[in-house]
Amino acid sequence: MTVDVQHDVQSVAQAPAKGYMSDLKAFLRLTWPLLLGNTLEWYEFGVYGYVEREISENFFGGSEDGGWFGFAITFVARPMGGFTLGYIADNIGRKLSVNLSLGGMIVATVGQGLLPGKYFLGGAEDLGLVFLICFRALQGLSAGGEIGAVSSYLVEVSPVKTLGMAVCMISVGSQIAWAFASLLVALLSSSLTDQQMLEWGWRIPFLISAIPGAISMWGRNRIPETDTFLEIGGEGATSRSRFGFFELLKEHRLSLLVGFGACFATATMWFAPPFWTVTAVLELESADNLWVGNSCQLIGLAVTPVAAMVTDRYGVGFCVLVGAIYVLIISVPTYTWIAFNPADREVAYVGLGLLFGLAQGFCGATIYLFCAELFPARLRAQGMSLSYNICLSFIGGFAASVSQSLHNLSPHWAPGIYWAATGAISIASVLLGVALHKKGFLTLGHRRSQPFFGYVAAVEEKDIAPEEKEIASC
Repeated sequence: MTVDVQHDVQSVAQAPAKGYMSDLKAFLRLTWPLLLGNTLEWYEFGVYGYVEREISENFFGGSEDGGWFGFAITFVARPMGGFTLGYIADNIGRKLSVNLSLGGMIVATVGQGLLPGKYFLGGAEDLGLVFLICFRALQGLSAGGEIGAVSSYLVEVSPVKTLGMAVCMISVGSQIAWAFASLLVALLSSSLTDQQMLEWGWRIPFLISAIPGAISMWGRNRIPETDTFLEIGGEGATSRSRFGFFELLKEHRLSLLVGFGACFATATMWFAPPFWTVTAVLELESADNLWVGNSCQLIGLAVTPVAAMVTDRYGVGFCVLVGAIYVLIISVPTYTWIAFNPADREVAYVGLGLLFGLAQGFCGATIYLFCAELFPARLRAQGMSLSYNICLSFIGGFAASVSQSLHNLSPHWAPGIYWAATGAISIASVLLGVALHKKGFLTLGHRRSQPFFGYVAAVEEKDIAPEEKEIASC
């Protein structure tokens, strides 16, 4: 069976392109276990964000700061997990890394639903808090390693023609996960009393994750290694980098900087508007707030494939740049509109659901591809860990906390200004990357030579960029 699957992987990645959708369907048939498991990662983040109030009541004495601190712990742990499992992915195997990360996420997610709290085994809530922090850290370690290995795998097995659409499936999975999380919590909030939600209702979304987790683990045990890893990182290969961290800092520090900065707008749009705004700014009924959050996720989901098609035609740099410009333009007026009308349902759905939903979807559709292409295959997972993961951890993970602090200073303006600033940083980072690439200081496309920035009529297999070969122009 493994030999057959390996042959299928080779067919998808190397066979002459048949058609955009045909290539994509073949790709999805092979990679669904990776995408399902990655969806579980984002589902857990979504569930925690939407039941933060119940968690803060159970474990943090009702303190919102405490609840969001628990949310941020996961992000603090991401870089360490990303580098550790990224090292495994680059030196031992993508497959082992993604299986380890998934196992950790299943334990952490299901475990949170079983913890003693204020309303369950109340005498042991202090122990529950300790384990909550441990599970949140385990989730971060696992999720941090997950994204580097999964992104590397998808980049390496997808046909170059559909690379943007293929890698955007990670973002599609996250949008589905967040939409399902908000839908499930909204249904529970509508069906149960507030007391029931506090006592046990919030646990249900965590517990049911065991089912898709088990299915994904079964599927991942059947996937083969990528041809790229077997050629440059497999057993006996001489091109593996056992000191990847130091090589990245020495040889690819500019790529790390560009990748880190380009992720600012994405990290903020993913975790500030759809989670923090729903719980901290809107003054609708609890269930209505969650439905608004759900609409934001659904709009993001709808626009993500569109952004991926733009990526495959006009370039991943172009897509990230357009998303960042949109964030810069709409953040202040949209946030201010919502902040001055927190109890207006129409404002909530249009401002948060539609306008920020578009930002969330377009901005993050192919950010994984942007970062993964900055690094050669033998350092790809580790490079993702030191660029994307660190930005997501400290910009995305603390987006809610920073927004809350700024809200305390200036509730109608400051968070929106901060969000716009993250868009400006991403714009500057993309343009810096293009300038540095033209001067030969870094390579923007290690997997394919085009497109990165600008219209490309067609992308063929001949456009694969040789590993560690500088390309002449954008």
